[in-house]
Amino acid sequence: MHPKIIKKGELLIAGVTGDGSKIRELWQKFIELCEKTGVKNKLSDNGYEIRIYNENQCRCHVGVRVSDSESDSHFTVLKLPASTYAAFEVYVARGYDSENEAMDEWLEANRDKYKQRRIDGSPYVIEYYDERFDGDSEDSIVEIWIPIEEIK
Repeated sequence: MHPKIIKKGELLIAGVTGDGSKIRELWQKFIELCEKTGVKNKLSDNGYEIRIYNENQCRCHVGVRVSDSESDSHFTVLKLPASTYAAFEVYVARGYDSENEAMDEWLEANRDKYKQRRIDGSPYVIEYYDERFDGDSEDSIVEIWIPIEEIK
């Protein structure tokens, strides 16, 4: 598995945050809030799922990208710094486990060149849902972005 190396500016994601083991509930809560209030300053309908790992816990923030942090009080805006990412395409129907292994192997194989960036001292990844995502269909794709920085 060979990722694309992409660069993104600062990302502002308006959404909801909670327990990473309850992703379905988080997305449901976010969608319900969107239907009630809408998302002010939304840039697109593409979804973001940011997983932040801290010891044995995973905290997750789900939402959409916005142009500024002026958001409805129902949403929290997570600010991610400009970064370079290793972007992996994952076919949802095949499952995430084997892909997670491949990503770990890529990071290990490239540890002399890159290290994973952290936010507030914790490693994180971004799952990016664009028009290629179609639920559990055979052709549905999610991109997983691992923030990296070159080792100098």
